[in-house]
Amino acid sequence: MNFSDKVLLAIKNSKKKIVTEQFVFVIMGMKTSFDMQAIKSALAELVKHDKLVKTARGKYMLSEYSSFTKAKIIGTKQGFAFARVEGEDQDIFVAEKNLAGAVHGDTVLISIERAPKGKKAPIRKSAIVEKIVERGCTTLVGLMTINNGAHLVVPDDPRFADSIFIGPTDTMNAPHGSKVVIKILDYPSRTKMALGKVIEVLGDARDAKVSTLSIIRSYNLIEEFPQEVENEATRVSHDITDEERKNRQDFTKDLVITIDGEDARDFDDAFSIEKRDGKYYLNVHIADVSHYVKEGGELDKEAFKRGTSVYFPDYVLPMLPKSLSNGICSLNPDVDRLTMSVTMVLDDKANVVDYNVCKGIIHSSYRMTYTLVTKILEKDAETCKEYKKIVPMLETGAELARKLIDKRERAGELDFDLPEPQVIVDENYNTIDIIRHPREISHRLIEQFMVLTNEVVARHFNNMQVPFVYRVHENPTPERIAAFSSFVASFGLKLNKAAKPSDFQELLVKAKNQPYSTALSKIMLRSMQKARYSPENLGHFGLALRDYCHFTSPIRRYPDLSIHRIISYMLDGKLTDKKLNELFEFVEESSEQSSITERNAEKAERAVDDQKKAEFMMDKIGYVYAAHVSGATDAGIWAELDNTVEGMVATSKLPLDKYMYDQKRFALCGKKHVYRIGDPVFVKVDAVDIITRKIDFSLVTKEEFEEQNK
Repeated sequence: MNFSDKVLLAIKNSKKKIVTEQFVFVIMGMKTSFDMQAIKSALAELVKHDKLVKTARGKYMLSEYSSFTKAKIIGTKQGFAFARVEGEDQDIFVAEKNLAGAVHGDTVLISIERAPKGKKAPIRKSAIVEKIVERGCTTLVGLMTINNGAHLVVPDDPRFADSIFIGPTDTMNAPHGSKVVIKILDYPSRTKMALGKVIEVLGDARDAKVSTLSIIRSYNLIEEFPQEVENEATRVSHDITDEERKNRQDFTKDLVITIDGEDARDFDDAFSIEKRDGKYYLNVHIADVSHYVKEGGELDKEAFKRGTSVYFPDYVLPMLPKSLSNGICSLNPDVDRLTMSVTMVLDDKANVVDYNVCKGIIHSSYRMTYTLVTKILEKDAETCKEYKKIVPMLETGAELARKLIDKRERAGELDFDLPEPQVIVDENYNTIDIIRHPREISHRLIEQFMVLTNEVVARHFNNMQVPFVYRVHENPTPERIAAFSSFVASFGLKLNKAAKPSDFQELLVKAKNQPYSTALSKIMLRSMQKARYSPENLGHFGLALRDYCHFTSPIRRYPDLSIHRIISYMLDGKLTDKKLNELFEFVEESSEQSSITERNAEKAERAVDDQKKAEFMMDKIGYVYAAHVSGATDAGIWAELDNTVEGMVATSKLPLDKYMYDQKRFALCGKKHVYRIGDPVFVKVDAVDIITRKIDFSLVTKEEFEEQNK
């Protein structure tokens, strides 16, 4: 038994749950300063190996007696914070004095504060941070400020409440007003500021490109590929050999096309379709990325690390180097390309009656855009004439897509149809317009074909019971259903307690063309669980599907690449027992990593959209707009313009009243005034802060709006 174990045994034998350092000195019979140091080292070792827990007050507790809860700290600009516990719907309040040096993003152990004896427990629980388990952030992006020779960095993320002091030798000569990346050297406490050093100067905070770069750094996204990854990419041959063509179904004589946005450069998917004898013959071809990105190679490791491509209005961070994503892996027109293909036969009611999953080779004939396809389907004479060879195929595709849409609606698929922003930037990355992203039949055609293909592939491999990565969307929790039910009741609508997808879908249909339609869709979406990746097939509530996966975008999503590799092993007869055991472990890791990177990418994309919206509104101060209430809190209401730009109307700018937030109705209620999500309002732009990406509105009358918009 080593000395640390002797200390642990002595603490256990004392029968005390919590002990002080001084108490341990006594029970260990400390006699010399050497003994003191040895005991201190032993205590530190026991804490390191989770045998003891050291509290914020410097006491020690046996791990098995610990009633502490693991949580993540969510900071606020006011200094206090919240502790987020996995599985809990409500965050727990943590006063600034009880943070024990913890900052936003830290993983901590907390204890719940008890109400003083004889006093009623508060409605909202509060906690004390007992131990910082892991620091969540070691680098930050912020604004360099220089005052009287002192260098301070104000973090971009307002959840880091305090500025960071930068020593005079650690500034990298960053000028006042520049955006910088800093490494945190020492974390703040009640008696001292955080200390950091500048590790990168990004540039002038007012520069549009620097703004996007700041967000990229804030979310730890990766721009450049490591040299060893680029080297491996350059070694990939762009020629398809006779050997590679073997054991593949030849689709090169078929009329195959791609449909993507005007700016797309990487084409994951292509299709062909024809109708014969009352049946639809649909072939969906997906780029065979797994053929080029080999398991365990540098390209594969980097793709796993990134998890997904990240798309900004002025920037793309691809999952794979461009030589692959825009080159040999992309289903470009007029060249042969290797594919994973799914051939399907559907009857006149859009039911799949036969299918096959195979490796293929295609020769795409046309690179079409959504705009062109919409024109063709709307019978634009000039466009139809130019693309007359594929007009019949597109019309057949649209016919099947409409049947699939109708079938999915009847099954209960939730189509929220919420407006998505499309940010238009110029060559200098400045925002010149923001519009609602169109969702025409051309978009829905591709959407339906990809969903169908994902479903067919997921069902096939679920039936085979091989390791796989599924896209799952679990049922809403009873608590969230109850909260949403209370909300819809205010519109005279009713939702069953054991709600099925079709029950939610029925509400969307009833709300269509009603003033509260968008509000209902938004709150319904918030009541849902977050879709994620899982090695277990848990179904997809939102799509009302028992089986679903992501198969159709392997150039930009790692889970798709993961299952392509598994499919390839199966088709090539390489699913040995050893490989199956390896894959069961692999799909666990892939699912978790892909879910994490997806959430991070989504947050970054939203942050850049908010940044671009703020930049766009900078010269609109004083303008008046029609809007609708998109959110409410105790601090005020959020209002959204038709172009999806959102701003806050503070309570102080609302008509004089005594306001309280009604959580059940998602409304800010006073004695005379009520502001509920979906209500129409008219607003004036008061202020825009491009650093915090916040827009301030105030309410105006309908007459003021009409006067300015004559």
